[in-house]
Amino acid sequence: MDHQGHGMDLNHDIFQKPHRVTFDFVEQDRPKQYDGATSPLWPKGVPDKYKLAQFEHKKPSTPNPTVVSHEGFFTDVPGFESLAEGNSAKMLGSLSLARQGRYFYWGYSTDPQDLTAGGQDTLINVLHYMNGRRGEKTTPFVGKTRKILWVYTVLGKEKGYKRGVEEHFPNQLVEEWRETYTPTFDGAAAWVKENLAYVFSGKSEKHTDKRYKSRFEVDADAKAMATPNNKRESLEMWLALADQEGVDAEDRARAQRCLKRYVHAPIYPAGGTWAAWYAKHRESLVFVDSAGFWWMLDPTKTQ
Repeated sequence: MDHQGHGMDLNHDIFQKPHRVTFDFVEQDRPKQYDGATSPLWPKGVPDKYKLAQFEHKKPSTPNPTVVSHEGFFTDVPGFESLAEGNSAKMLGSLSLARQGRYFYWGYSTDPQDLTAGGQDTLINVLHYMNGRRGEKTTPFVGKTRKILWVYTVLGKEKGYKRGVEEHFPNQLVEEWRETYTPTFDGAAAWVKENLAYVFSGKSEKHTDKRYKSRFEVDADAKAMATPNNKRESLEMWLALADQEGVDAEDRARAQRCLKRYVHAPIYPAGGTWAAWYAKHRESLVFVDSAGFWWMLDPTKTQ
């Protein structure tokens, strides 16, 4: 990521209070790597010409750090704010400013005195903005989201990045699922299309790796029932199957395993029906990949 930012809502407090921020902008043509792409701040894609705000006076000699927040990266975290994207030579969706609970990500690495006037005012505003959020809660970070596998397919197809699909992708799958994967650009794309909705991690030792931290598995139970694990309608189907007598025994067993696999331990019911459990927690339930692939209570609603 370079020294610029784009996609910001300049009416947000970090650009308004206590200083009204003004940036020097440059306008440029949409780069090829952004063609046809969307992101949280560009849900309809980048226009043919777009403006870049200057946060640092000059492009850094080494790239600024980047948080990748394509659809699916952290966007399922309650209260997550995508506030600015950095200009990336790889792909759209690399954040330069973001908030999660009481934590703020500032993606520009130069010293404050080397920021532009707009960058300096934004930094001061961020400090004011976060001062009132010291007690805010968020979900814990347990591991990478499944979307990293999708990123390898995009980088492979559009940038010719073979190492992603040949090395990183298979090594982030648990051993038994590597056998279902063909380490080519087309093979990666086909695997993601078929399996990504059912991927999970963080449930046992086999899901951890010294190098990659997270390893992913496909939930064969959820896949057999065509119930993506992060969809509320899937949760409701599992609940209905688990409570009912006389339904297909195998589907009921699959549903019960899915509930055991994805309902966060602190709220897993000790007794009673799943219907009663759901009635109690329905309004506060969220599914968060990065928190361990759990259906859990939204911490922003329990503060």
